[in-house]
This record gives sequence, C-alpha cells and structure tokens, in this order.
Amino acid sequence: MKKALLSVLTVALVGVLAGPALAQVPNIQVYFDPAHTQTQTTCGQSGSVSTLYVVMNNWNMNVAGVDFSIDYGSALVWLADVLPDPSTSVSIGQSPSGIAIAYANCCFQDGFLNNEVLRVLVAWGQCDCASGAKPVVVGGYQALGKTQPSAVRYEDFVEFPGVGMTSLICPGAIATRASTWGQVKALYR
Repeated sequence: MKKALLSVLTVALVGVLAGPALAQVPNIQVYFDPAHTQTQTTCGQSGSVSTLYVVMNNWNMNVAGVDFSIDYGSALVWLADVLPDPSTSVSIGQSPSGIAIAYANCCFQDGFLNNEVLRVLVAWGQCDCASGAKPVVVGGYQALGKTQPSAVRYEDFVEFPGVGMTSLICPGAIATRASTWGQVKALYR
C-alpha cells in the first residue's frame, strides 16, 4: 500500500513540476507591439506599414547567435529586416526564408532575459477576418533544412534548438455555450 501511495505521489509531483517547465521552453515569438505583450492582432489597413518585433524568450544561456525564419501568411507583405543594434550584430539572409544573427564578442545576448533580436517592416495586404487570416509562424532556417529556430551558446558555441511560436491575426472568438455541472460531468463518463 505504501509503495502504491508513493508511486501516485511521485507521478503527481512530476506533473506539478512539468507544468511550469513547459512554460519555460526556449522560443522565438513575433509581437505586434514594441512592449512585447501582443501576440494577437486584427487586420491592419491595406497598404499601411507596421513594425513587428521578434523576441527570444527563455533561452537561459548567453547567446552568440540565433537563426530562424518567419512565415507571414497572406495578410502581411515582408518589406525589410532591421537589427535593433547594428553596431553589435550582423545578419545573413532574410526572415521569410531564413535569417542568422550573430553578436559581437563584447555584446552577446543575455538569454536569461527576453531579448528583441529583430524588427521587421511589413505592409498589410489583403486581410479579411471573416474568412480567417493565416497566422505569423516562426520556423527554422529553411536554406539549412531546419524545421525549428536555434541558438548558439556563447561560452562553447554549441547549438541548441528552440520552439517557433505562432502569432495570430484575427484570433476569433472562443466558442462557448451555457451548461450545467451535471452536463459537464456527463461528458467524462
């Protein structure tokens, strides 16, 4: 009985610890605002120009370089990639097909913080929330055959994979309906 109880408690503890760990996955996310808080937006006016902000989150290491690509969907037309501080970094490629950004020895990225690594100028194209606009998706450097973004650790130049996040255009409403507690419990019988 004690072994069974210990097993159940161990599984429960692993579940409790795994929840916060998943929230700390190293990722690259596109934000629609300079404060890096908005990962969802509605359609902009066709032809207007906007800036998107690409941020490295939760890498928990000093970063010497990072690479990724961005699929903008049909609602956004890519215009240019702009480094936040071109005096301390250099880039190769372009974000739609793959961009690699390297940092000078003096100025590696502190991956224990969330860092803006790129600003992207885009123009709004045909965007219709009624038909559902395609999201903005971060992926791997396509020319190198990668499917996910990666970063290089500064101290030993080892490469680590991360997760490319999705930012929504026209996120839509979440469907709900009124129900009773008994009806909800009946779903799981």
